[in-house]
Amino acid sequence: MAEFIVTEAFGGPGEEGEARVFEAVKAAYSGDDALGFWRYPLVTQETVREPDILIADPELGLVVIEVKSLPIDMIAGVTGYRWDLGRPYYGKMHLNPYEQARRQAHLLGEIAVRKSNLPQLGTRAIVALPLITREEWDARFGHLLSDVPMLFADQLTPAKLRTALERTPPVRYGSPLDDEGWAALRSALGTSGSVPKRRIRHLQAPPESTRKVDLIARTARHLHAFDLQQELIAKTIPPGPQRIRGIAGSGKTVLLAQKAANMHLKHPDWNIALVFFCRSLYDQIRQQVDHWLKQATNGEQSLATAQHRLRILHAWGSKDQPGFYRTLASQVGVQPLTVDRTPDGSPTAKLLFACRALLLDAQLTGRSLQVFDAVLIDEGQDLVHEEPELTFDEKQAFYWMAYQSLRPVARDALLDTGEPEARRLIWAYDEAQSLDTLTIPSTRALFGEAGAQIFGSGVTYKGGIKKSEIMNRCYRTPGPVLLAAHALGMGLLRQEGMLAGLTNKADWKAIGYEVEGQFRGGTEVSLTRPQENSPNPLPTFTDDPLVTFQSFPHRRAELEALVASLTDDLNYHGLQPSRQILVVVPGLEWEPYQLQTEVFQALRQANLSVYLPGNKDVNVPRQKWPHSDPNGFWRDGAITVSPIMQAKGNEADVVYVVGLDRIAQREDNIKLRNQLFVGISRSRGWVHLSGTGMEGHPLAGEIQRVLAAGDTLNFTYRAPKRQLDDNG
Repeated sequence: MAEFIVTEAFGGPGEEGEARVFEAVKAAYSGDDALGFWRYPLVTQETVREPDILIADPELGLVVIEVKSLPIDMIAGVTGYRWDLGRPYYGKMHLNPYEQARRQAHLLGEIAVRKSNLPQLGTRAIVALPLITREEWDARFGHLLSDVPMLFADQLTPAKLRTALERTPPVRYGSPLDDEGWAALRSALGTSGSVPKRRIRHLQAPPESTRKVDLIARTARHLHAFDLQQELIAKTIPPGPQRIRGIAGSGKTVLLAQKAANMHLKHPDWNIALVFFCRSLYDQIRQQVDHWLKQATNGEQSLATAQHRLRILHAWGSKDQPGFYRTLASQVGVQPLTVDRTPDGSPTAKLLFACRALLLDAQLTGRSLQVFDAVLIDEGQDLVHEEPELTFDEKQAFYWMAYQSLRPVARDALLDTGEPEARRLIWAYDEAQSLDTLTIPSTRALFGEAGAQIFGSGVTYKGGIKKSEIMNRCYRTPGPVLLAAHALGMGLLRQEGMLAGLTNKADWKAIGYEVEGQFRGGTEVSLTRPQENSPNPLPTFTDDPLVTFQSFPHRRAELEALVASLTDDLNYHGLQPSRQILVVVPGLEWEPYQLQTEVFQALRQANLSVYLPGNKDVNVPRQKWPHSDPNGFWRDGAITVSPIMQAKGNEADVVYVVGLDRIAQREDNIKLRNQLFVGISRSRGWVHLSGTGMEGHPLAGEIQRVLAAGDTLNFTYRAPKRQLDDNG
């Protein structure tokens, strides 16, 4: 079926004609296979900018349509490809629309062929004149021979438009695509076909091998299908706020990085901030944004060339690294608070205290916080708190600070949507990954009564861009692993009933589950996760369980088993210690650091190289400033051992969650359950759960029931302590 993406809402000067042609293209391809974009993100040299309309057609290949909304009396003369104008058109007295479209088609064709390995891909270019009929053109220029393929106003019917495209001579000759070729082209044009490829050894893995490194290689060769929702999130620019609620592993960080890059390329004069909470994500996000800038410009632009306008900012920042809060404190002209000048509390609580103080300072001095034209927030669940004293005027302090940092969108960009004011605040979150709060960053929770005014009426902006998106496909974590993560994180199979979770069919379906039964007290509910919503193919390559659990009589025995398993991963299974293996430890406050030290000592005694996140060096205990690297999470050649809080946003092929007895002691603690969910969902492949003295413990029995459940969770519904329903 045809799928069409409007990357930015129609309504700007000269776009009425483009909208008319785009709607005609949509009508012409209704019911057929096609992929269409209005303003596909491609910005290179000044003469080759994003195409007005791009069509991917399995029969024709790629078709670029350059739209010129000119009346006939504005064209004074035509000489070959050159058009002379009687009066300026956006400051120009001469146009060469076909050459512009031809160059775009040629470049897009080269990029698509390179990414899809389709040497038979054809490309076409045509100029559309929605204000001029064929008769009007012929009456004025019919005596001239013209090689310019054109689409006139009276050809914007489905049959005539398709005929005009079919008769357009190719810029690059090709052949119709079969089903495999068509899927490859869609992937090449989409986000999935452009995601940075993992560097993996032994890509030519023997098909019969059961070594993890070979199974990982087979998995890595798997191409994601084109995901329309990913394209809508990554390639569209809303004219106001947007909320993105994504399941763990759905690619929120990748899509926000691409969205920020596209915003900068389309609007290089905008000040844009991409903000995140966990410092260990800093290098990852910078690399992602840099990749997408280069991808969209054929390597001509990068983060280095965009940094003065597109800024990657940690939520707080430090003296040696600018952050979002510190940037705004400078704007207001106040000395930013440091961590040691805030009350005792979690990292989130300390940050929100500082944000609230800054908002009060701005209010008292009357100074504006407005710096940015767009703010994108990753890990949004970690920037809220339920404590009233950390809010500002009944609004979440960080989000209200971010909202106040934005310049209002120009009125003509609102396109008569009816909103009294709009600001481009875009935040992404997964409520199940919050480790410090039970608050869900819904619009109502963030802004209170002001939320309705901020979002305005309706669920979409004019042009179809959604105000809220829910991502239900998990590309990172295999289906059985994600099922176990949700079951254990929410306590779905607890004997006493679930602790947290969704309480209606619609919300479960929205995050990719099939549901049978009713969410009424005492009734039976069944949850199944279809393979299409967890496309990681690893479960199809091995019959071995991807999630295992073992209880040991004491910690020494648990750590000895961990060392043996890690040694097997490195030696027999051929895994790299860094980025393919991750050991995480749970616990509240100081607890995980004590267990981290025990794991560190056990691995060092076995002569395994170890890295503790935040350190500058490997194989040393926790280092303090100045011998530290707050952004560090991986070191080549070393196994990372991390508290779960620091592991957020990172991933590995094999994850070990050590010390589950810490959770068992308080198995009804929702924050610890969230840690368990985050730890398990870091995995791209296998998860090993272990603890001590858990025989006969309720949590051990619950884990065994989850692992025995297969691909379907059956449980008796009881209302949970914490509801995660989507309440707007």
